Amino acid sequence: MVGVSGILRKEQETWESTDKSLQEAFQDLNALMGKAKEMMMLADKMRQKLLSVSNSHTAANDEEMGSKEEMQDWLLSVGIISPVTKESAGALYHQQLSRQLADFVRIPLERAGGMINLIDIYCLFNRARGTELISPEDLLQACSLWEKFNVSVALRKFDSGVMVIQNKSHSDGEVITRIKTLVTKPDALQAGITASDAAMALGIAPAMAKEHLLNAESRGLLCRDISPDGFRFYVNLFPDFDSDNMYLVKDYSAYSAWIKAASAS
Repeated sequence: MVGVSGILRKEQETWESTDKSLQEAFQDLNALMGKAKEMMMLADKMRQKLLSVSNSHTAANDEEMGSKEEMQDWLLSVGIISPVTKESAGALYHQQLSRQLADFVRIPLERAGGMINLIDIYCLFNRARGTELISPEDLLQACSLWEKFNVSVALRKFDSGVMVIQNKSHSDGEVITRIKTLVTKPDALQAGITASDAAMALGIAPAMAKEHLLNAESRGLLCRDISPDGFRFYVNLFPDFDSDNMYLVKDYSAYSAWIKAASAS
């Protein structure tokens, strides 16, 4: 009997020790969750501060820009404090989701040069929402509601079918001007430019650069050459020639630059 009592007592002590360890673990977990909520609230305040600084200061040195990019990376990794869900928003789900998405995309847009692929935003937004993932249909419907709200971003669909999110202040004219400068450089007049060349010059992703080049082509600025190596774009010289007499040139600006580049080679 003594042996049995000793075994039971030892078993009871083991259970008590396990219960104490579990209670301490849950206390630590609760404390950690409380701190995590405080950190996310702090991150949201820092995010709003970062956005306000971005709007008020347009120029910054390299060190400030590096610190700003590191802060943006950290804020994107923290995620959204209270993601909108169908359970919490009910019938207003898509409206509230639309506003939250418009607020979220401001930092990714700033980093991407004012325009970003819709697929990239879908990945970033779901990553920030943690386990509260949304469907592509919900994202598209949320974006389509921006027209009804006074937000600074808009959904855009290129002729190719590619959908992007861009700032309303984004100007195609400014991008076209920069592409024209790039494509009329001596090297580009001879060899043309690729989407990668435009991406480096514009500071955007190659996929977005290709859409801008195709847009410039549709406006008559560029001509396209398709080869096994891919697309190459050249300045369009055809408008410089007289349609009634192909031996006459109406505008010698781009044509003369092309002649000089060809002669130099």
